[in-house]
Amino acid sequence: MTATQQAPLFNRLWALIAVFGKFGAITFGGGYAILALLEGELVDRRKWITHEELLDIVTIAESTPGPIAVNMATFVGYRLAGVVGGLVATLSLVLPAWAIIFSLSSCYLLFRDNPWIASTLAGIRIAAVVLVFRAFLKMGLKLQWSWANALLAVSAFSAVFFFSISAILVLIIALLFGVVWFGCRQRKTTPRGPQS
Repeated sequence: MTATQQAPLFNRLWALIAVFGKFGAITFGGGYAILALLEGELVDRRKWITHEELLDIVTIAESTPGPIAVNMATFVGYRLAGVVGGLVATLSLVLPAWAIIFSLSSCYLLFRDNPWIASTLAGIRIAAVVLVFRAFLKMGLKLQWSWANALLAVSAFSAVFFFSISAILVLIIALLFGVVWFGCRQRKTTPRGPQS
C-alpha cells in the first residue's frame, strides 16, 4: 500500500480531487485520450493501481455503460476511499469538464467560423489521436500475448473495421470466448485436491 492509501480519509479525498479534477479540466479527446495520462499518474507516479489492474479496469469500463474515464475514476476512487471516494473522484473528473463545455457551448456558435478557433480545434484533434494511439501501444505491450488472444484481437478488429459488425456483439463474443477458452484451460491445469 502507498502512503496515500494509508492516509486519513480527508487526505485521500483531497488527493482524488487534485488528480481527477486536474484531468477533468485539461484533457481533450475523450476517454481513450486520457488513458495514457491516467496511466502515468495512477500507475507510474502514485502507484495507486498496477498495470494489470489498469487493463482490468479498462476491460470492465468498456463492458459497462458510461464513459471509460468516468468509470475508471469511480473504480479508483472507490478503491482508495470507498463509496465516498468513488463519488468524489467521479465528480472531480466530470464537473470541470462540464463547466468548460457549458461555457464554451454558449460561445461556439459565435466563433465557429473564426479561422483561429478552427485551427485550434484541428490541433487538439490531432493531439487527441496521438494520445489514443500512445495508450493503445502502452497497454498492448503490457498484455500477456499468446496465439489465442492475438487471433482474437485480429478477428475482433477485422469484424468491426472491415465488416462493420457491432462492437457490442464483438465484445459479447470475446467475453464468451474468454470464458470458454481461458476458463476451461485454467480448470484443466489447476491441480485437484485429494478426493474424499
